[in-house]
Amino acid sequence: MKSNYLVNRIGMAVMGIALLFGVGMISNANAQQWPQDRDYRRDRDRDRRDRDRDRQNRDRDYRRDDRNNRGGYGNYGYEAGRNRGYQDGLQTGANDAGRRQSYDPQRSHYYRNATDGYDRSYGNKDYYKQSYRDGFIQGYNEGFRRYGGNRRGNNGRWFPW
Repeated sequence: MKSNYLVNRIGMAVMGIALLFGVGMISNANAQQWPQDRDYRRDRDRDRRDRDRDRQNRDRDYRRDDRNNRGGYGNYGYEAGRNRGYQDGLQTGANDAGRRQSYDPQRSHYYRNATDGYDRSYGNKDYYKQSYRDGFIQGYNEGFRRYGGNRRGNNGRWFPW
C-alpha cells in the first residue's frame, strides 16, 4: 500500500508540474501577442495615412494639370485654340479647293505650326496645339466642301455630265 501511495504522490507532482508548465506557456503566448497587435495597429494606421496622403497628392496633381491644360480659366485655352484653328482651316480649305488642290489639311503651315495666336494665359502649349489642330481639320473640311465645291468648273455640280 505504501507503494500505491508513493505512486499517487509522484503522479500528482507530475500533474502539478505539467499544469504549471502549461499555464506558463499560455501566459507567455498571450504576452507575446500584445506587441504583435500593437505592430499590426501601427502598420494599419501607417498604411491608412499613406493612402490618404497619396489621395491628396493625386487630387492636387489633377487640379494642377487641369489648371495647366485649361489655362486656369475653365476651357478658355481649349476654346481659343479650337476657334482660331477653325477659322484658319476654313480659309485654307476654301483656298485649296479654289486652286483645285487635293484635300490635305496637313500640308498647311498653319496645321504644322499650330501655335498661331497662342498666349501663355491659355495654359499648356501642347494642349493648345491639339485643340488648334482639331479645329483646323474641322474648318478645313467645311471650307473645302462648302466654298470649293462650286469652283471646280462644273457649275456647282459634282458630276460633269
